Amino acid sequence: MPGAPFTVPDTLELPSAAFATQETATRTFGRRRDEVPAARRFIRDTLDGYSGCFDAELLTCELVTNAVQHATDADWVTVAVIRRGAVVHVDVIDDGRSGLPHWREATGQDEDGRGFQLVNEIAERWGFLRERAGTCVWFEIVPDDS
Repeated sequence: MPGAPFTVPDTLELPSAAFATQETATRTFGRRRDEVPAARRFIRDTLDGYSGCFDAELLTCELVTNAVQHATDADWVTVAVIRRGAVVHVDVIDDGRSGLPHWREATGQDEDGRGFQLVNEIAERWGFLRERAGTCVWFEIVPDDS
């Protein structure tokens, strides 16, 4: 798919009651392969009991793996989770300054290159921000049962 549908984050239109309770958790990991399972556990523990937890785990794992593989000049990856009512917003931030996140069209024989495809299929919204300090790839999930 040429030209991935990147968007600029803004607030989803939800009833004001959905923002009455907001839960936030943040954790920083080394930019190493062995930290990917720890990032996944962090999401699982943070979203324990949330119906979209599996999807959030999967997408976070994909984005942290992307940062580990492609942000070669980065030292760390931070995962931040904000839960506002039924909406979960996850930021995956690294301090890398080279390259930009980009869409790859993986074929049936490719062993990788499907991370953004999964994010695009599962997330309600997603995108990325690039600043001097690094890159933030984010997504939001709203479970079907909300």
